[in-house]
Amino acid sequence: MTSTLRLHHLAFSPNSVKVRMALGLKGIAHELVPVDPMDRTGVLALTGQPLTPALEHGDVRLFGSGAILRYLDANFRDTGPRLFSEDRDEFRAIEEWERKTSVLGASVGAVFGQFLSGVADAQASAAASEGIHAGTREIEERLADSPWLVGDSPTAADLTCAAVVYLSAVPEAAAQTNPIHAFFREHLRLGEGRERTRDWVARCVAYDR
Repeated sequence: MTSTLRLHHLAFSPNSVKVRMALGLKGIAHELVPVDPMDRTGVLALTGQPLTPALEHGDVRLFGSGAILRYLDANFRDTGPRLFSEDRDEFRAIEEWERKTSVLGASVGAVFGQFLSGVADAQASAAASEGIHAGTREIEERLADSPWLVGDSPTAADLTCAAVVYLSAVPEAAAQTNPIHAFFREHLRLGEGRERTRDWVARCVAYDR
């Protein structure tokens, strides 16, 4: 399939970040189509639902970041590294890490709700920070033995988890680029003892290019 691959995305969305990292990791040529969060008519017309990211590739229309990662890996197997594994146990391990992001996502959602309301809640932010710190304990422990969560190279496990954890480790330079990242840098922070996790997030986010 030689058609242009277009990703309709929100710049700050972890799900969009995840797919952009996958495209960067695999080196797949693509076009980014920004979506106005207040106007989803384009995405609705494309996929019949309002959420991002959404993929447009020839006659294919696809939504859901997990589904998009699987589409990319199945249809671009010879382009860049694999996002999933041919080994059944490794494949299951990747999917288990994908499922674990729901715990991390709860902390992100709590802080994002504050941003949308325009009212910061110090107690809720502290609880969210404690939650994501606890939720990354297993990641920190895993990274003591390997630079990546499954196998010896980045996979969908890393991209899925790192896209969420990033919002608790936003660099100062990134915080200066938009108000959402600035809000997360102030209100959602990893605590001490997550140095390997921070380094791993930076390695993953480098593929978002």
